Amino acid sequence: MAGSILLLSDLHADILALNDILEIAGSDAFSERYGPVEKILNMGDLLERGHHPREVVERLQGLDNVVSIIGNHEEAFLLGRKISTPDALSLAAHQDYKASGAYEAFFDGMPRTYVDQPRLLFAAHGGPLDPASLIPGDADFETTWHYAQSWQRISETGSSYMAHDGYHYLPDEAFAAVKEVFKRDGFVIVCGHDHREVVYRQRNGVVENILDKLPDQFIELQGRRIREKQLEVEEDANYLVRLGIGGPEGYLPRGWTDRSYFGVLVEKAGRRTVYMMSFDRQRLAHS
Repeated sequence: MAGSILLLSDLHADILALNDILEIAGSDAFSERYGPVEKILNMGDLLERGHHPREVVERLQGLDNVVSIIGNHEEAFLLGRKISTPDALSLAAHQDYKASGAYEAFFDGMPRTYVDQPRLLFAAHGGPLDPASLIPGDADFETTWHYAQSWQRISETGSSYMAHDGYHYLPDEAFAAVKEVFKRDGFVIVCGHDHREVVYRQRNGVVENILDKLPDQFIELQGRRIREKQLEVEEDANYLVRLGIGGPEGYLPRGWTDRSYFGVLVEKAGRRTVYMMSFDRQRLAHS
């Protein structure tokens, strides 16, 4: 079996979640099932909300073959913009990390998108649309920034619109934009940003949410019960996949389940499969 790509997003300074995912992905059982991990694709929002920003970044810095794209929370951190209301532990940890300057080399020049031409894979934190095609001519910096790929998110209203939390795009818009990149069908767009899983398929011009139609089972890896949803990539269709949150630590006081989501892209015998994976743990939330 060829190597796999580990897909991560929205780790939000949650070192326990990152370590758990890496332990699973580094196991022999994982390699036997999906192939050894040859690349890790981090799709942004490593920072904010959680309590261990330095540890999360340094953990990824210590790994080989990591590709990272920037999320809106990293951009806010770098720009000194407040876009969330962290608890005291998170605020102190991020202030200390900012003061250290240790983050600068990692985030310097980090792009907003990533393209893997051989695998027909397009990644962005929020969405794939070129903001230049969306931004009004008289927009100020804040408005312009919120049109960026790091802020874009999938619309759930049936229409596209701009709001305080970014540009909400239709799946059709995403497919049209990425079709210009690959000039063919069979591509996969992966993103994060919103913290819930979703899968849209475009075939013959028809877009459908197929998340609930995917083969769905529970497996065990490294002593964890993992939910695995399987998306077989067809050459005559295109896909928009949102992974879900990797690091929920900072959201636990809000009532979020302590569940981590991640994915893996596998290519075997000329066929590609995206596995969407999640598992639960139990820890006390800091209030």
